Amino acid sequence: MSHDHPHALPEAPERLALPGSVQGLAVALVLVGGAALGWAFSRGEAQLAWSAYLIGAFFALGLGVFGAAWLAILYLARGAWSVTMRRIPEAMTAWLLPGGVLALAAGLGARSLYHWSDAEAVAKDALLTHKAPFLNMTMFYSLVGASLLLWVVFGAALVGVSRRQDKEGGIGPSRTARTLSALFLVVFALTISIVSFYLLLSLEAHWFSTMFAVLVFTDVVQTGTAFVAVVAGLLVAAGKLKGFLNENHLHSLGKMVFASTGFWAYIYFCQHMLIWYANLPEETVYFLKRTSNGWLPYILLLPVLKFVVPFLLLVPRKAKRRAKRLVPLAALIVFAQFWELYVMVGPATGHGGEAAHAHLPLVELAATLGFLGLFTIVFGWSLARHDAVPLKDPALAECLDYHS
Repeated sequence: MSHDHPHALPEAPERLALPGSVQGLAVALVLVGGAALGWAFSRGEAQLAWSAYLIGAFFALGLGVFGAAWLAILYLARGAWSVTMRRIPEAMTAWLLPGGVLALAAGLGARSLYHWSDAEAVAKDALLTHKAPFLNMTMFYSLVGASLLLWVVFGAALVGVSRRQDKEGGIGPSRTARTLSALFLVVFALTISIVSFYLLLSLEAHWFSTMFAVLVFTDVVQTGTAFVAVVAGLLVAAGKLKGFLNENHLHSLGKMVFASTGFWAYIYFCQHMLIWYANLPEETVYFLKRTSNGWLPYILLLPVLKFVVPFLLLVPRKAKRRAKRLVPLAALIVFAQFWELYVMVGPATGHGGEAAHAHLPLVELAATLGFLGLFTIVFGWSLARHDAVPLKDPALAECLDYHS
């Protein structure tokens, strides 16, 4: 609950900056990821390299777009409890421009990733020929590029309104932000579908799922919320926003992580259940691929990482209020998103009669860590450019008085 009585503002905190050790680790991860991709290309394993690139690019892109989506959701919900941690999702949106360009660059590896990009294969396949007006590189670059551009524009607009409020104060910027948020969430629902269809679903152009875009949305929400929890938890543990961010705010954030974990499990089960009871060959092929050629342990481990472990360990109230318990569980969820993308992409790289065989995803993990390192560098740069807390937001006093 919250209280309406005035609250004396604590001393304004210094601007947030990533510790030198974190910045150094991020640079090291970028080098490791680049080396892994270079090694794969040098060995002539273009399919491995491009699939690893796609996993890493989409992983980081999801974090970036979640920043804008989370801002929009909380503006519309008038979630005053989150005001003092707003700089985290704002900084996440800084990745949308470089991350969008890097994600779009996956089209350069289309011949290794997407069966439908091969004109000869399309000519011999009636279904691919039927889908050719949608599945072609012109539409790929046009629709994905337009979607990513909209994310950049709306992300910049939401952050821009927040910066205006930092200078002018007042309720006006908050109202403008709510209008932008309502528009963006409608656009986001459409564009996340387009981006997920082209970058991920079309890896298996013969397969379809009416739940796929919803599943990707839950992935973005779960992973993004977990990332915010990691950063907020570390800030509380380090005492960086003392007086502005405390266990009450962490508790509500932890409840969001907990809820998104259950939401993911519900959507993932729904996709499986719909395919299982319909038992149509053009649908069951997705799970048949992931239960053969060594993939079964990988797909069985996925719900354990993304649901069973975090759900059970987040049930206690203390697990959602204490940084030392919330941060490791949130970090596990972030890693689990890599695992899910690997299970999505890895088995799909076998085209025609060539089956993709399971393997330890060392190159894929290294590439994803490289993208995470790049994301962290951009995130830290953006975080340090502005005041740590939006001191002129009218909802700040309510946020400081928040109890849960």
